[in-house]
Amino acid sequence: MRFLLLLVIFTSLYMGFLGKPGVIDYDEGVYAEVSREMLIQHQYIVPSLNGQGFFEKPPLLYWGQMLGYRLFGTTSFGARFINALAGIATVLLVFLAGRKPLGSETAFRAALILGSSLFFVYLSRIAMTDMLLTLFLILCLCFFWWGVERQLQQKSGASWFWAGCVFAGLAMLTKGAIGAFFPVVTALIYLLSIGRLSLLFKRSWIIPGTLLLIGIGFSWYLLLGCVHPDGFAFMKDLFIKHHIERFTTPLEGHSGPVYFYLIVLLAGFMPWSLFVPLAAIRCPYRDSSSRRVRFLRLFILFSMVTLVFFSMAATKLPNYICPALPGIAMLTATLFDEKEKRGKLVWSIATYLAALLILGLGILLLASPQIIAHLPQMLGKSALRAPVLAQPINLGYIPYTSGLSMLAAALFLLSANRTKTATALFTVLSATALVVTGVLFQIILPTYDELINRPLIHLAEQAADKTPEEGKIAMLEVKSRPSVNFYAHRRTAVYGINDLDSLRKDFQSSRIQVGITTEYYLGKLQEAGVSTERLQTDRGYILFRLQDDHQ
Repeated sequence: MRFLLLLVIFTSLYMGFLGKPGVIDYDEGVYAEVSREMLIQHQYIVPSLNGQGFFEKPPLLYWGQMLGYRLFGTTSFGARFINALAGIATVLLVFLAGRKPLGSETAFRAALILGSSLFFVYLSRIAMTDMLLTLFLILCLCFFWWGVERQLQQKSGASWFWAGCVFAGLAMLTKGAIGAFFPVVTALIYLLSIGRLSLLFKRSWIIPGTLLLIGIGFSWYLLLGCVHPDGFAFMKDLFIKHHIERFTTPLEGHSGPVYFYLIVLLAGFMPWSLFVPLAAIRCPYRDSSSRRVRFLRLFILFSMVTLVFFSMAATKLPNYICPALPGIAMLTATLFDEKEKRGKLVWSIATYLAALLILGLGILLLASPQIIAHLPQMLGKSALRAPVLAQPINLGYIPYTSGLSMLAAALFLLSANRTKTATALFTVLSATALVVTGVLFQIILPTYDELINRPLIHLAEQAADKTPEEGKIAMLEVKSRPSVNFYAHRRTAVYGINDLDSLRKDFQSSRIQVGITTEYYLGKLQEAGVSTERLQTDRGYILFRLQDDHQ
């Protein structure tokens, strides 16, 4: 019954209106477009973006998206389907794997906490690598744990360990070396903590396991090196830049302080984040004779390894810590096993702070029409370059209904502080979390999509009608937008306002028939004496043609 309840709740939350927002630039647009190009080229080994080789990530997400396109068409739903499926599977896996060691009730709570946390919902509804990576890493940990447990019972656990290595290999095919690095480091620390480090070096474990990990994890790299014209030159981009340099140097401006992920957890794991410190203080860690403690220890260690590694890395993005969330959810779930709330003051503080976070979000939503109305004055000349501010923004009743929903959820949570049992508070927190995520992803995100994404999508589709299949769409002072490639099914060429000679030359050829820019930069073209024809306008974005282009 609990399994079916989780399945219904999170299938509805993750799959509902999944295709409503268009693919979001930049990262999601990149992954969606790479897999689309691979599909139309019948190419399963060499990823490409805008017609050029693209070697930032291994291909497992692309293969999953290609399956989604075959089932549901080349749409945002098709691009996100595999991730939503992985999110649902991860929630169910936490429940199924935790039932025996944690107890059915605690495992159910852990699954609900994980599945309803803000950041996990977001990453389940967007086409990025992190959710697939998380699923494979949690599968790897589960099989590793089952293998070790069987060995502790004087049974053979080698085959379970091998299965864990298979999933670590699949994690490598999803996001590279961390797919193996995190489980190996965690396994070493865990086995050392229970005094069984020798298990990892048993021949029947280490030799087949290593062969499986390497064979699966490096299979695509070897195939790509064999079929690509430049051989293994791609390894420089994939491993040097996107592994070593990401750790040592902040790439693309994605830097942050060492406590960056504490802030991410505070906001992204709401409303549960305020209860994590209390759970960490009260959770048992030392009794290695307890299966429950050993299970928790493994997953908490894995979460700590993930958090510490990415906190030390120079390049920081919020989505990096997704694999740490299942372990944090399990830890938090143990707190609500208490029959009575021990230390009512700390429970009250955590509850009030959680309600305060939601209250702040509600106030921000209620104030958003006024904030947006004053943005042009606040930004000054910079506002001219923001397409969304080119026209007045009418949000209707959405900010008010959404904001009032958040205020009601916060008040509901505050009223629950009077409950005497942790179980009752958990029920209210779960309902609050589902309301918050439902409002944000079923109401707010589609509104953002209409304002920010849809105008560019509409113009991309219009540009496709005026551009031959082998032609390109000019993007003038519009940063690389893979969503344009995705919806136009065309390549793009990016120009700056100082590249007018190149822009004129390409328009005179048959390669480029139309371009996309913003109201501000169309004005700059006209100021520079370039004669333009405005073909279509949509919320500050302009589809244009140079008057002297070759028809």
